Amino acid sequence: MTRPDISVLIVNWRSGAMTRALIDNLRRQRFPSAQGGAGTLEFIVTDNASGPEEEAHLSALEKTPGVTLVRSAQNSGYAVGCNLACERATGEFVLITNPDVMAFRGALAALIGHLREAEGCGLAGPKGFLDAERFFQLPPVDLPSLCGLFSETLARSFRSAGQAHADSRSRRALAAWTAVAPVALTQISGFCFLMPAALARELGPFDPLFPFYYEDADLCHRLHKRGFSTDLVPRAQMVHFFNRSAGQAQEAALSRYAVSRRRFYGKRYGLPGRLAYGALTALTSGHGEGHHFAAIEDLGPCEHVPDVLVPDHGAYLAEISADPGFMFAAGRLDVSRNFRIPEAVWDGLVPATYYLRFLSRSSGTILRTVSLTKTGASVPITAELAGAGAHGA
Repeated sequence: MTRPDISVLIVNWRSGAMTRALIDNLRRQRFPSAQGGAGTLEFIVTDNASGPEEEAHLSALEKTPGVTLVRSAQNSGYAVGCNLACERATGEFVLITNPDVMAFRGALAALIGHLREAEGCGLAGPKGFLDAERFFQLPPVDLPSLCGLFSETLARSFRSAGQAHADSRSRRALAAWTAVAPVALTQISGFCFLMPAALARELGPFDPLFPFYYEDADLCHRLHKRGFSTDLVPRAQMVHFFNRSAGQAQEAALSRYAVSRRRFYGKRYGLPGRLAYGALTALTSGHGEGHHFAAIEDLGPCEHVPDVLVPDHGAYLAEISADPGFMFAAGRLDVSRNFRIPEAVWDGLVPATYYLRFLSRSSGTILRTVSLTKTGASVPITAELAGAGAHGA
């Protein structure tokens, strides 16, 4: 058998429909093989003890040519599941991806082309979108550090520090959102990235002691220590349906997040890091003055998409976040005086309070900040909707 160019590694937990849709989506990708001709894929799926309700999907995967299903007897976490899949990979590269992802046309060609040409790149990731309409871009991820945690602590405690922190994050995000050529970032989000298979196996790729989250930050940190870069490839575009695959268990996820976050700071900085992390997180557990560094106009409960008037200052950046401090925000570059979220994007938002702010592109001035509470239920992303939304990719 000919060695595949890319081994796609997917960890499945009660998201079989999305996993199958992603496999169909990626099989429509076209990219060149190193030997010439069309590139080839293999798929290794680790099922983390999803249970009998997933059996129909798992049986279908086992019967699908080019797919290897690894049935784990227990859910030992995302990192362990991915490492199990990586052990069975035979491709030159591995694409590590969440199941709730869809790739747009040319994504794999851009990623593999960059890795083949960019000497010293340890892994490459795509430009991410919150929705299949490509309306909101996902923010780039900063590699966690004690300096960053200290900045966040100040930002949640003092208004001036809160605005400085949010504005700094927006500038970094804007640089990534407007990039047209590959750019090295401190971290690439773990929702999807491509890396050489030999390097992935050498590194794990993940530390199995991270139960969920921060395994991608740890991997990027270890790559940097060895002299590798972690690069964003803007021509590779994918949508991450962000915590909307079936089977999400929010309480368990938050618990594992806390464990992984604590482990990351301890592993990176040792005992001083663990002590500093404990002190700083204790200070950020409340919501301080720093959140409210700009006047917020409350639009109230919204069952339908609201129209938001933006003061006429030309080109602007619109950001949406569930946090009034905009510590983590998706964004869109726009010029419309009347800002309106598309119905398909609005339908996908879970019921919650959201904050929208508009920044002048020329001056960085906050033009307007509003809050709104979505009251209508979100429309679940099904495999069919996801596939159709990716425009055939």
